[in-house]
Amino acid sequence: MGSRREDVLTTGTVRPTAAAHLWQAPSAALARHDPGWTALRRAVRVTLVACVCFYLCHFVLRDDTMAVYALFGAIALGALSEVTGSRAQRLRGYAIALAVAIVLVTIGTFVAVNTAVAVVVTLVVGSAIAYSGVAGPRIGSVANGLQLFFVLPCFPPFTPDQLGERLAGVTLGIVLLALADRYVLPAPDRPDPPLRFRASVEASARFAEVLAAALRPGAADEQQLARARRTALDAAEALRLSSVPLPERPLGYGVRDRSLFAVAAASRLAAARTSTLAALLAPERPHPVTADLLDATATVLRATAAALDGGPPPSLTELDSTMETYLRTRVLHLPLPDGPTADLRAGLTAAAVARAGRVAGLAAHGIGGHRPPGELPPDLWFLGVSRWELLRRRIVDNVTPRSVYLQNAVRVGIGLAVARLVAGVFDLSHGFWVLLATLSLMRTSAVASRSTLVKAFVGTLCGAAVAAAVLTWVPVDVYPWLLPVTMVGAFVAGPLFGVAAGQAGFTIVVSLLFAQLSPSTWQLAEVRLEDVVLGGLVGAVIGAAVWPRGGAGELRRVGAEALRAGADEVVATVGQLAHGTDAPPTDLRRLSLLLDHTYVQSRTEPAGATPQQDWLALVTAVHRLSTYAGTLRDRHPSGRPSRAPAAADRLTRAAAEVATSLRGAADALAAGMPVPASDIAGCRDVVDAHAPRDLGDDADEGLRVLDAWAWLVTIAADLERIAAPPDTAGPATVQATHERSAVNPTDTDGS
Repeated sequence: MGSRREDVLTTGTVRPTAAAHLWQAPSAALARHDPGWTALRRAVRVTLVACVCFYLCHFVLRDDTMAVYALFGAIALGALSEVTGSRAQRLRGYAIALAVAIVLVTIGTFVAVNTAVAVVVTLVVGSAIAYSGVAGPRIGSVANGLQLFFVLPCFPPFTPDQLGERLAGVTLGIVLLALADRYVLPAPDRPDPPLRFRASVEASARFAEVLAAALRPGAADEQQLARARRTALDAAEALRLSSVPLPERPLGYGVRDRSLFAVAAASRLAAARTSTLAALLAPERPHPVTADLLDATATVLRATAAALDGGPPPSLTELDSTMETYLRTRVLHLPLPDGPTADLRAGLTAAAVARAGRVAGLAAHGIGGHRPPGELPPDLWFLGVSRWELLRRRIVDNVTPRSVYLQNAVRVGIGLAVARLVAGVFDLSHGFWVLLATLSLMRTSAVASRSTLVKAFVGTLCGAAVAAAVLTWVPVDVYPWLLPVTMVGAFVAGPLFGVAAGQAGFTIVVSLLFAQLSPSTWQLAEVRLEDVVLGGLVGAVIGAAVWPRGGAGELRRVGAEALRAGADEVVATVGQLAHGTDAPPTDLRRLSLLLDHTYVQSRTEPAGATPQQDWLALVTAVHRLSTYAGTLRDRHPSGRPSRAPAAADRLTRAAAEVATSLRGAADALAAGMPVPASDIAGCRDVVDAHAPRDLGDDADEGLRVLDAWAWLVTIAADLERIAAPPDTAGPATVQATHERSAVNPTDTDGS
């Protein structure tokens, strides 16, 4: 006792006991995998609701049907899926999910009358629920749970008289889960997504301000400029999708998410172009006109950052006036008898910074639900469209075999239908476990499916062995005490430690659950193992037969098609600017949207063994091709050929070279190879050799030619980034290794 007392007096604490050591190791490991105890809090909350529902119905109300549906109602939305957003948004989400669940349980109850009917309806309903993820991650994150509300009641026996108990159970489970989400270990509200993006916009504004100061007469602070550059580029890099938490990614169909996505893209572009401008202009040489443009851009970016924090949208009057003056000043630098100079490139780059700032300022209007005055640039078309029209366009644009959303929906629908057919034909006693296994284990590519199936089999085998031992040697009276502990462990293990741990825990949970409803032996665990293996095999076979290459394979196909459409767009747009011909429409805009969604899914799949393409550079290049082409067509309408035929011919030849390089890059992607840098090396030289010269004193004509040539320079630079070797392409080549469900590509299983 004396030594213990001395420890307290000298150190202010007590030496850890053996029990404390036993707790510290697992708690430290859990803290590493679960920062903030998010998964643990969620597991405890779901377990509490599920057990209260189950035991209230089982022991007090004596209604086992209601007990099962109440428990699975809580598990469906609390463990197998996640309702995300702010507290108010989550409450609305639970209310909507409850309404949908009532419809799905009702349909499932009545189609259980016949296997053939159940299979057909399962195909339709399963595909529709999976396709709902096209509306965005907030809806897609509950897809697994909604599937369960249909899967559970669609098996024999046909008991429509139990519909009331089933609906009452589901309602009880979801209502209590919504209350627990608000009052029992409530999940903290995530930072509002605009606050995360505000840091990048402010850093870009600061970088522009510092560079503007360095370009004015006086001593330039090189260290301050370097710090501002590093901060802006780091903040821009943090806006990569892989760096933003899944619930905060602005991937929804609404104006707010689209506006936030546009602000983020414009901020990244402003930071990159400002960095290029700083390298082109020597700080010791004054550039007051460029400095004025940078200051005006920084002002708009500052106001954009304030708008992200709830302030009013920025005014663009000063920037537009400064931009017009700047561009007309730059035209006076022509003709260029010796070809392009660094000063001309700097002028084009400064204009690009200003345009990025303007796009950010316009997009900021959509954050608060405002529509900016005047005409909208093509890339911000959504600011003038209603919410329902945006949803309709998102749905219609993805009704194509090239859409990963449609591919996932068809894959899931077929998988569930086949699983339901197998369960019905072989009259499996726990057939819904087969569908649940198919639903949980199906992945978006055959490679991921095979890997997941092995892990799931091993995990289920281990869980079945433990469950068999418990069912054989542990008294039934102990099961009510074991179930909550096992639930917490299973719901924590799955998200943090992968498919194997999750399947092991869930196997024990369902064994303990059904053992309390009817007398059971170790054979119940054996049935669970058989059903999981059967369901997993169905998922693997369907995954191997229906678009087996997943998002990664589709990314190459869509990327190649987009580059070819981009080549056509270049030729058509330059033809309009140089010769006044009407540019025929291309499929580039639709392909750029498909490329976005395909890239998001590909990030969730295991990386291949071969060197990876810098896909983010490709996505960015395609977007610039699409948006800049639309901007140039609107700014310089067709019908009037260029008044400088020699310059128009040079633009046409440069455009032909760029189009050839785009098609060569597309061929490489389609062949499954990285874009070779050797095929792109000469493109920039050809574009430089055909720089605008001898335009006389026609400022409007000079701007037309300068705009077209600057666009070709940008495309050539983007091609060089696409063709960069994989080991120097930067973080974009690092693929996520988490495996995601085909039902819900935004739902990680933590492996």
